[in-house]
Amino acid sequence: MSLSSAQSYQWTGRVLQSLRRSLLEHDFLEILPALLSSEAEPGARHSVAVLGDRARPKVTAEGDGRVSVDGKWAYQLPVSHSVEKQMALEHTDRVYCLTPCLRLLMDGEEASGKHLYTFFQVVVEWRAADADEALTVTESILGSLARHLEPILPDGAGTAVTRLQGLRSGPYPRVSFADALKLGGRKPDEPQNSDLTRDEERTLTDSFDSPFWIHRYPLGVRDSLYQRGEDGLQETYDLMLPAGYGELATGGLRPRDRREITEQSRLLGGEPNPVYADWKERSGIQTAGFGLGFERLVRYCAGADSVLDLLAAHDSGPNRRIGAHE
Repeated sequence: MSLSSAQSYQWTGRVLQSLRRSLLEHDFLEILPALLSSEAEPGARHSVAVLGDRARPKVTAEGDGRVSVDGKWAYQLPVSHSVEKQMALEHTDRVYCLTPCLRLLMDGEEASGKHLYTFFQVVVEWRAADADEALTVTESILGSLARHLEPILPDGAGTAVTRLQGLRSGPYPRVSFADALKLGGRKPDEPQNSDLTRDEERTLTDSFDSPFWIHRYPLGVRDSLYQRGEDGLQETYDLMLPAGYGELATGGLRPRDRREITEQSRLLGGEPNPVYADWKERSGIQTAGFGLGFERLVRYCAGADSVLDLLAAHDSGPNRRIGAHE
């Protein structure tokens, strides 16, 4: 289903209103995201903001679609707030924020219907040491969201009630990563430690009629840091939507200590974030959480064909390039 601009505004506003009500019910405190960071926050590797010295930075076109920028200061732009929301839990027990994010599109993602250059994540974190608790709390948040949204659905909502019933159907099925590969059609003689392809994900999600979890990933499938179990698998999870809608949220139990942060960072080919490692060593706080793609959530609730259908009329940024073959 394609949405008009008016419908997009209505769906976006009502889903956001319902989600905030649900998180408030679950005692989560909304915090403000840090829009710029001087630290190399994990994931913020490809985009920076340049500030001028009481004047606009000078932008020079270099040809071949490239530009150079001359200014006074450069800061990282956010891709996620995974570290920041954990550190906030030194001062409270449950937090969330609506975080503006920027990431580059990889090959094939322009046509996926679920990827954007700039988007919003609802990042949620709380003090927890048990993966089962993390899944149960997430299901409760989404069930409550659906309960609040149903009475205020926009006109012409069509089959939205059926999709909302899916969000309220918890506990959701849980599938190990190894079993997800089998259900997606991965053969035993093919690599078993790489993420699902787009075709495998589509096959997998078509076999479910409700949201479901993929959990217990081998180290190396993800480029993020999570607690490892005794069997070496990471305590990380994806919340998947049925009928081809695909991944909605990703999260997990955070590393236990500086040693686990350092070991995983190096196994993944990098160095540990010193700010994060120092904080973990000092605080010893154990947390769990997830980042939920807000536009993907609205797309699912509305039954929209693509997240591009949800672009606000006032958004003239890089998302307008998607599909323009620039």
